[in-house]
Amino acid sequence: MKLAQDFTFDPIGPKELELIDEIFQVELQVRRMSRKCDEAEALAARLIYAYQSGVRDANALRALARSIRHHRSG
Repeated sequence: MKLAQDFTFDPIGPKELELIDEIFQVELQVRRMSRKCDEAEALAARLIYAYQSGVRDANALRALARSIRHHRSG
C-alpha cells in the first residue's frame, strides 16, 4: 500500500512537550483555570495540534494561545 509509505510520523519528544506544557501552564494561570476543565483540555489539544501541524516556534505557540484566549473572551 502506497499510503503507508507516504505517511510520516514525527513524535513529540520530551523537550517539545516541555515547551507546550510551559505555554499551557502560563495560560492556565492567566485564565485562572483548572487543568481539568473542558476549556483547558481544548487549549492543550489546540497547542498540540498546532505543534504537529508545523508551528514549532515558542513565540508563535504563545501567540496562538493568546489569540484563543482573546477570541473566547471577546
